[in-house]
Amino acid sequence: MKNRRGMLALGVFGGLALAASRSAVAADNCRNTEAAGAAVLDKYVAAMNARDTSTFPEIFTESYIQHSGRSPSGLAAMIELFKKVFAALPDRRLQVEDRIIAGDKVVARCTYTATHNQVFRGVPPTGKRFSYHTIDIWRVENGKFAEHWDLTDTEEVLRTLRAS
Repeated sequence: MKNRRGMLALGVFGGLALAASRSAVAADNCRNTEAAGAAVLDKYVAAMNARDTSTFPEIFTESYIQHSGRSPSGLAAMIELFKKVFAALPDRRLQVEDRIIAGDKVVARCTYTATHNQVFRGVPPTGKRFSYHTIDIWRVENGKFAEHWDLTDTEEVLRTLRAS
């Protein structure tokens, strides 16, 4: 009888130890994933503010999925898109106001500022500084952005530029 109780106790404690070990490994994996998310967000902000697409292969997966519908998916498409954005708004700056990183998701509330020196959505250049705000959600895979969803307040921009 004592052996059975001892075996049962050993099994229970062994199971608890295994569960605790797995939980610790999962927590470490989550911390590593979240650290990778923070790092890739920082790389993204640096690339945006330097207007540098050369680092995009370190930031976006080859099969990057853009869910907004405003631009195509894929690394090559992102490079071409941002070359155009940087040419159109050469002083465009990105500031992350808030960031939330949990598991493989990165959420950022961002403010972009630029000078309206070219036609933007049909509005002739005003020379006026303007800002717009976004909420971005990325899924991180192997230390890179793999998917993106966003909300952009384009009406805010158009109201500001038309008011000039």
